[in-house]
Amino acid sequence: MDPVKTALQQIGLEKATWKTVVVSASQEVDLPRAILWETWARLEAWPNWSKPLHLAARWSGPAGWVAGATFEQELNLGFPVGKMTSAETVGAVVPEEQVMWSKDEKGIKSCHIWRFETVSANRTRVSNVEVFHGTLMGLVKPLVANRWQQYFEQAVKGLAALAASEPRTESPIR
Repeated sequence: MDPVKTALQQIGLEKATWKTVVVSASQEVDLPRAILWETWARLEAWPNWSKPLHLAARWSGPAGWVAGATFEQELNLGFPVGKMTSAETVGAVVPEEQVMWSKDEKGIKSCHIWRFETVSANRTRVSNVEVFHGTLMGLVKPLVANRWQQYFEQAVKGLAALAASEPRTESPIR
Protein backbone atom coordinates (compact mmCIF):
# COMPACT_ATOMS: atom_id res chain seq x y z
CA MET A 1 0.00 0.00 0.00
CA ASP A 2 1.12 3.55 -0.74
CA PRO A 3 2.42 5.23 2.45
CA VAL A 4 1.36 8.71 1.25
CA LYS A 5 -2.20 7.51 0.73
CA THR A 6 -2.13 5.79 4.13
CA ALA A 7 -0.88 8.98 5.85
CA LEU A 8 -3.54 11.12 4.14
CA GLN A 9 -6.28 8.69 5.19
CA GLN A 10 -4.96 8.60 8.75
CA ILE A 11 -5.63 12.34 9.09
CA GLY A 12 -9.01 12.13 7.34
CA LEU A 13 -8.08 13.17 3.79
CA GLU A 14 -8.65 11.40 0.49
CA LYS A 15 -6.23 13.70 -1.33
CA ALA A 16 -3.94 16.65 -0.65
CA THR A 17 -5.28 20.22 -0.90
CA TRP A 18 -3.65 23.66 -0.83
CA LYS A 19 -3.48 23.25 2.98
CA THR A 20 -1.43 20.03 2.70
CA VAL A 21 2.34 19.55 2.72
CA VAL A 22 3.47 16.07 1.70
CA VAL A 23 7.11 15.08 2.12
CA SER A 24 8.03 11.65 0.88
CA ALA A 25 11.37 9.98 0.25
CA SER A 26 12.13 6.39 -0.61
CA GLN A 27 15.13 4.44 -1.74
CA GLU A 28 15.94 0.84 -2.54
CA VAL A 29 18.89 -0.31 -0.46
CA ASP A 30 21.09 -3.38 -0.92
CA LEU A 31 20.53 -4.59 2.65
CA PRO A 32 18.03 -6.95 4.27
CA ARG A 33 15.11 -5.28 6.01
CA ALA A 34 16.20 -6.51 9.46
CA ILE A 35 19.53 -4.68 9.22
CA LEU A 36 17.91 -1.39 8.22
CA TRP A 37 15.32 -1.77 10.96
CA GLU A 38 18.01 -2.47 13.56
CA THR A 39 19.78 0.80 12.68
CA TRP A 40 16.56 2.82 12.41
CA ALA A 41 15.08 1.48 15.67
CA ARG A 42 17.83 3.06 17.82
CA LEU A 43 15.90 6.26 18.45
CA GLU A 44 18.64 8.13 20.29
CA ALA A 45 20.96 7.64 17.28
CA TRP A 46 18.62 9.35 14.78
CA PRO A 47 20.71 12.56 14.78
CA ASN A 48 23.67 10.48 13.53
CA TRP A 49 21.97 9.79 10.19
CA SER A 50 19.04 12.24 9.99
CA LYS A 51 21.00 15.44 9.57
CA PRO A 52 20.24 18.32 9.63
CA LEU A 53 16.65 17.53 10.62
CA HIS A 54 17.15 15.75 13.95
CA LEU A 55 19.08 17.48 16.69
CA ALA A 56 18.07 14.91 19.32
CA ALA A 57 15.59 12.10 19.89
CA ARG A 58 14.71 10.29 23.11
CA TRP A 59 12.05 8.11 24.66
CA SER A 60 9.74 10.01 27.01
CA GLY A 61 8.22 6.80 28.32
CA PRO A 62 9.37 3.18 28.30
CA ALA A 63 11.67 2.55 25.32
CA GLY A 64 10.47 0.38 22.47
CA TRP A 65 8.62 0.52 19.17
CA VAL A 66 5.13 -0.50 20.29
CA ALA A 67 1.77 1.21 19.89
CA GLY A 68 1.37 3.80 22.63
CA ALA A 69 5.11 4.39 23.13
CA THR A 70 6.04 8.06 23.49
CA PHE A 71 9.12 9.92 22.37
CA GLU A 72 10.38 13.43 21.73
CA GLN A 73 12.35 14.67 18.80
CA GLU A 74 14.21 17.95 18.65
CA LEU A 75 13.93 19.17 15.08
CA ASN A 76 15.60 21.85 13.02
CA LEU A 77 12.88 22.76 10.50
CA GLY A 78 14.43 26.00 9.26
CA PHE A 79 12.71 29.31 8.55
CA PRO A 80 9.97 30.15 9.47
CA VAL A 81 9.45 27.29 11.96
CA GLY A 82 12.98 27.04 13.36
CA LYS A 83 13.97 24.58 16.06
CA MET A 84 11.27 22.78 17.99
CA THR A 85 10.63 19.81 20.24
CA SER A 86 7.87 17.54 19.01
CA ALA A 87 6.21 15.01 21.33
CA GLU A 88 5.01 11.88 19.52
CA THR A 89 2.92 8.84 20.39
CA VAL A 90 3.39 5.74 18.28
CA GLY A 91 0.06 4.76 16.76
CA ALA A 92 0.83 1.53 14.92
CA VAL A 93 3.79 -0.80 14.56
CA VAL A 94 4.48 -3.81 12.41
CA PRO A 95 7.97 -4.81 13.63
CA GLU A 96 10.65 -4.53 10.94
CA GLU A 97 8.00 -3.28 8.48
CA GLN A 98 6.32 -0.04 9.52
CA VAL A 99 5.91 2.54 12.28
CA MET A 100 3.31 5.31 12.21
CA TRP A 101 2.53 8.23 14.49
CA SER A 102 -0.01 10.99 13.97
CA LYS A 103 -1.61 13.86 15.83
CA ASP A 104 -3.95 16.81 15.61
CA GLU A 105 -2.36 19.73 17.42
CA LYS A 106 -2.70 23.52 17.20
CA GLY A 107 -4.76 23.35 14.03
CA ILE A 108 -2.35 21.05 12.21
CA LYS A 109 -2.98 17.38 11.55
CA SER A 110 0.05 15.25 10.77
CA CYS A 111 0.95 11.64 10.12
CA HIS A 112 4.48 10.22 9.82
CA ILE A 113 5.22 6.76 8.44
CA TRP A 114 8.49 4.88 8.15
CA ARG A 115 8.13 1.76 6.00
CA PHE A 116 10.60 -1.04 5.24
CA GLU A 117 9.50 -3.26 2.33
CA THR A 118 11.38 -6.36 1.25
CA VAL A 119 12.21 -6.25 -2.45
CA SER A 120 14.36 -9.39 -2.38
CA ALA A 121 16.35 -11.32 0.23
CA ASN A 122 19.05 -8.64 0.37
CA ARG A 123 17.22 -5.57 -0.93
CA THR A 124 14.75 -3.28 0.87
CA ARG A 125 12.73 -0.22 -0.09
CA VAL A 126 12.85 2.33 2.74
CA SER A 127 10.13 5.01 2.77
CA ASN A 128 9.93 8.08 4.99
CA VAL A 129 6.63 9.96 4.61
CA GLU A 130 4.92 12.76 6.47
CA VAL A 131 1.73 14.61 5.69
CA PHE A 132 0.89 17.92 7.38
CA HIS A 133 -2.51 19.55 6.92
CA GLY A 134 -3.98 22.83 8.13
CA THR A 135 -4.37 26.45 7.12
CA LEU A 136 -0.98 27.39 8.59
CA MET A 137 0.66 24.61 6.56
CA GLY A 138 -0.92 25.96 3.39
CA LEU A 139 0.45 29.41 4.15
CA VAL A 140 4.03 28.27 4.88
CA LYS A 141 4.11 25.59 2.17
CA PRO A 142 6.07 27.73 -0.33
CA LEU A 143 8.71 28.38 2.35
CA VAL A 144 9.13 24.84 3.72
CA ALA A 145 8.07 22.13 1.27
CA ASN A 146 11.26 21.86 -0.81
CA ARG A 147 13.59 22.06 2.20
CA TRP A 148 11.61 19.45 4.17
CA GLN A 149 11.63 17.20 1.10
CA GLN A 150 15.43 17.47 1.01
CA TYR A 151 15.62 16.69 4.74
CA PHE A 152 13.57 13.52 4.27
CA GLU A 153 15.69 12.44 1.30
CA GLN A 154 18.86 13.05 3.34
CA ALA A 155 17.42 11.03 6.24
CA VAL A 156 16.72 7.99 4.04
CA LYS A 157 20.18 8.21 2.44
CA GLY A 158 21.81 8.70 5.83
CA LEU A 159 20.01 5.70 7.31
CA ALA A 160 21.05 3.51 4.37
CA ALA A 161 24.67 4.69 4.58
CA LEU A 162 24.95 4.12 8.33
CA ALA A 163 23.27 0.70 8.18
CA ALA A 164 25.65 -0.35 5.38
CA SER A 165 28.72 0.84 7.31
CA GLU A 166 27.95 -0.77 10.66
CA PRO A 167 29.96 -3.90 11.47
CA ARG A 168 27.92 -7.09 11.50
CA THR A 169 28.69 -10.30 13.26
CA GLU A 170 28.01 -13.30 11.08
CA SER A 171 25.93 -16.10 12.58
CA PRO A 172 27.78 -19.42 12.58
CA ILE A 173 26.53 -21.90 10.00
CA ARG A 174 24.74 -24.79 11.64
